Amino acid sequence: MLALVAAAALLAGCGDGGDGGGEPESTGPTDNGVSALAPDEILARATTAMKEAKSYRIKGSIKADDGKMDLDLRVAGSDVGGKVSQDGATVELLAVGGQEYIRPDATFWQQNLDSPEAARNVVKLMGDKWAKVPADNKDFADLFGVTSVDEMLEPDGPLTKGETRDIDGVQTIGLVDTSAKGGTIYIATTGKSYPIALQSKDGAEGQLTFSDFGATFDDVQAPPEAQVVDFEELRRK
Repeated sequence: MLALVAAAALLAGCGDGGDGGGEPESTGPTDNGVSALAPDEILARATTAMKEAKSYRIKGSIKADDGKMDLDLRVAGSDVGGKVSQDGATVELLAVGGQEYIRPDATFWQQNLDSPEAARNVVKLMGDKWAKVPADNKDFADLFGVTSVDEMLEPDGPLTKGETRDIDGVQTIGLVDTSAKGGTIYIATTGKSYPIALQSKDGAEGQLTFSDFGATFDDVQAPPEAQVVDFEELRRK
């Protein structure tokens, strides 16, 4: 499992229908019924709720091949904007209409090019522009792919119900992945059944938060042509 999510619960109240002489109107959150379902059914509800929201924010850290990767991404349908960081290097990501762009910092180029001179040349060429990634280049597929709902929420083993927790004011129930890799995903039990939190088995391998379900991200849009350079041209520098 990959992720941890923060989402606001919808508040709904029901009060006495009388003329004011009854009990005060309740404003507490309404139970959405997922706690009574089987673990696989809860996860299915959460997956559907997240897909129906269409947009959300992912923030936190995940285990990478050679360390830990921090990320802060905004997802709007198939479009993505945000950044990932690892080993002191940061790469801004943008995917709009199927076209991917990257904007790495100087440390990234220093770590990934053959010489300091090559890194300086690329940094000078790019400035604050975006590099347009060719469709057949798969070097950054894993970075953009981390936002896949199905992959994020898919368990490695059978699920069991875990503890209930209040996470940032949202009541949740945990679904525990019983595989060796393990992990727990927390699903909102009030309002929409959004995934609220997913953390690794021991907490050391990372955790992610999700928030801003259904939000409009005005900055997730293609950059102006004048702010774009060709990625293959950068590779030749």
